[in-house]
Amino acid sequence: MRKPNTPPSELICDMLESERARTIYTVLGNLIQCAIRVIIFRPLILFSCLVSVVMAAVPVAVFISPAYTPEVLNAGLLRTLRLVPDSYIPLCLAGLLFELVYQVRKIVRSHHDWPENAGKGRGQ
Repeated sequence: MRKPNTPPSELICDMLESERARTIYTVLGNLIQCAIRVIIFRPLILFSCLVSVVMAAVPVAVFISPAYTPEVLNAGLLRTLRLVPDSYIPLCLAGLLFELVYQVRKIVRSHHDWPENAGKGRGQ
């Protein structure tokens, strides 16, 4: 029960330190962390993998075929650089799918984490 003459600052502090506020902070923090992983982290991982594949394939193509001249490689790189801004949306969608798979695996696997005899001294 509240005191009748409680100042507003104490009421606000009590509201911000309540269990409901902590739950909201936790949920918002998890949502922000998930958004950062979907929008920034996973697309960068996918982009780095694609770039490493291209960096490994270009020297092989240059040594195999004499049709690859420096002018052809420069034109190809310029075309690829023009496509990078358009490829960010599919990379974000792929990151969202990776995050969805991760969350579903975490939910499905969660009931297997603690076996029935955990903590009772009867481990495997």
